Amino acid sequence: MHQNNSVYKGYRLTAKVIRGVQDNAANGSGSPVFTASVFVVQADSVQETGDEYAVPTFAEGSFVFSPREAVHQAISHGRAIVDALTGVEG
Repeated sequence: MHQNNSVYKGYRLTAKVIRGVQDNAANGSGSPVFTASVFVVQADSVQETGDEYAVPTFAEGSFVFSPREAVHQAISHGRAIVDALTGVEG
């Protein structure tokens, strides 16, 4: 199972997965789909939830078919945010 929490370069990344239903009239299967956002906060800020960031692919309307993939994309985006905040390449 892919963890929805990760510590990266001193920041805690937390993926928030949202479940939906595929809205495709041609398919009509009603398959569950998933998107996610990521919260970024310094790891030593135990009481704070941090700032929430949208994952660009999900913000553009894309989705995935498993929560694991949604978490992976959110955490990967969170790492890119931390790299930008710290000015350090991954």
